[in-house]
Amino acid sequence: MIDRRSTLRSFAPVLIALGAGIGLGACRAQPIYESANGQFQGRGSLAEREALIRRAAASQGGWSVQSMRPGLLRATNTWRSHQMTVDISFDIRTFTIRYVNSVNLDYNGAQIHSAYNDRVQALERAILQGSGAGLPVSGGGRGGSDAVPASGPVVSYE
Repeated sequence: MIDRRSTLRSFAPVLIALGAGIGLGACRAQPIYESANGQFQGRGSLAEREALIRRAAASQGGWSVQSMRPGLLRATNTWRSHQMTVDISFDIRTFTIRYVNSVNLDYNGAQIHSAYNDRVQALERAILQGSGAGLPVSGGGRGGSDAVPASGPVVSYE
């Protein structure tokens, strides 16, 4: 009897940590991210822009892309038991990535699992880098810019 009780007591911290981890994992909902008006750099035809977006999606892994009509691609990303689908509308100057649907990402009409946002933002960065635009500049850090160059080494001036 004492052995059973001491065994249960030794597992209590593990069970609490496991429950907390599951609870925190379930709370990873964020407002859904939509990439609006990403700016391509340089000149390019509609066909060149489509090819650029397809290369960027291929570089991120897990994406399959199909043409819906000129200027509109539908991209689906699948991993484990999750799936997300986005529409990528574009012209020769800009692109926009919008939510279409998802499976097992806890979408509730306004919020979604953070993995969706992470993958959409990675796709957006890959498209920008492919067009030569580099990464968007954020306002933080010393000097006002912490963007990473689209190519070449990253240099720190600290």
